[in-house]
Amino acid sequence: MNCPLCGGNSTGKVGNNQYYCWDCYVEFSVNHNKVTIYELADDGTLLPYGENEAVKGR
Repeated sequence: MNCPLCGGNSTGKVGNNQYYCWDCYVEFSVNHNKVTIYELADDGTLLPYGENEAVKGR
């Protein structure tokens, strides 16, 4: 499985239809051909990709 964000192949399965990319440090899920990308927050929670930057800008 290649990462949908960086295209790298250093990914691992972390759950049912959930994967982690060791190249760009994001988690992503694949459901019904729809890919959702998440960032890991400092406290370990998953945030939709790009939302972490919006929170920092406040």
